[in-house]
Amino acid sequence: MGGLSVINLSGTVNSWLNRCWWAVLLLSLGSAQAVELTGRLSLLGNVVRAARGDTGYNSLDNDLLSSDQQSLRLMLENAGRKGDWSLHLKAARQHADGMALDYPHASSLFRYHELTGEWQGGNDGNRNTRIGYVLDRAVYQWRINNLTLGMGRQPVDWGSGRFWQPLNVFGAFAPTDLDTDFKPGIDALVLDWYPSPFTSVTAVHAFAPRDSHQIPNSQAIHLRSQIGERSEVALLAGEVIGNEIVGASFESDWGGLGWRLEAAHYQLQQSGQNALFWIAGIDYQFEEGTFLGIEWYQHGLGASDPAGLATLPTQQLVMYGLQPHLGRRLLGVTLERDITPLLRGSYLLLASPLGESDPQLGNSFLHQINLSYSLSNESDLLLSLQYASGKGLDPQANPRSEFGHLPGSLTLRFRTYF
Repeated sequence: MGGLSVINLSGTVNSWLNRCWWAVLLLSLGSAQAVELTGRLSLLGNVVRAARGDTGYNSLDNDLLSSDQQSLRLMLENAGRKGDWSLHLKAARQHADGMALDYPHASSLFRYHELTGEWQGGNDGNRNTRIGYVLDRAVYQWRINNLTLGMGRQPVDWGSGRFWQPLNVFGAFAPTDLDTDFKPGIDALVLDWYPSPFTSVTAVHAFAPRDSHQIPNSQAIHLRSQIGERSEVALLAGEVIGNEIVGASFESDWGGLGWRLEAAHYQLQQSGQNALFWIAGIDYQFEEGTFLGIEWYQHGLGASDPAGLATLPTQQLVMYGLQPHLGRRLLGVTLERDITPLLRGSYLLLASPLGESDPQLGNSFLHQINLSYSLSNESDLLLSLQYASGKGLDPQANPRSEFGHLPGSLTLRFRTYF
């Protein structure tokens, strides 16, 4: 009888969630006649040069690897008197020669149903081509006084860090990501309460994948409040994919120097490990317009020497990007400046001091230079160059440093909104 009850309960939950999806779509489409369709078109090409010890290197083939992607995001959004709704459909063609097309993303851990499809897919040796679509957002939000309830696929974005955000427990962008316009949505119920103009409390219940018996649903509550005129504090508590997490952040400025502290404590369900993930950073805007950002990263689950790197890539938090790096400590530095009214340049340095016994053994560095040129109010052109230094993969294809195995790459992207 107990087993039958569990099965019936599971079927009831699944049926309820499917009805919720239909409700979101019908509520959205029901008022679509008053909505203007908008979109974004992105064309991206990437060339990689892989040397011995780099990921993707093959001594029998050309050391030049390439990929390209054409993506179209169609958006329907509307703000009414009682509620808002949003639908985002993304269609893309991806092609890769000697490279992987994509990697696991944190959003996959919090999507009950992927709502994705493939029109065409095929492999020809090292060449892969894929054409498909994904429903990236489908959410309806009800507003009642100082409460907002959101149901459906929607982004949840927390944290104050510039490069890393320990409080962003449902996934965050990597410091080197070039496409950060839209954070992927997760399937969740989100309740926002605004007890005062400068305070918000957000409760999230995120649904696990329907075909997974090892990943539980996730819950978290986040409070953010302004203190005085220049400071903000945030608190977080939750259970995310079974791991208990508590965290806090504080950010302020003094004499034109912005600074922040952010930390999250993890208690892992499977291993019972306890770990602290924290960052500390400062920002400064020089009078001539140059922006400087510096941030220190420390994660207790990361490796403190090269020998500890081998097993980390298969860990769930690392695979899905919830643990951003393999190493325990990193330093991030960025410089940004408007070169002309239409051209903006930036330089990013990530340094990993990996090697407590020999400081030079596992040290590695990642450099990224971006040039963005504005073609109009709605379109731009981006050129990005990335280069890494440090020890590469060993003969068993295990990393010996944080960045040394990453090949140099050149990326060109055109983006326009309509």
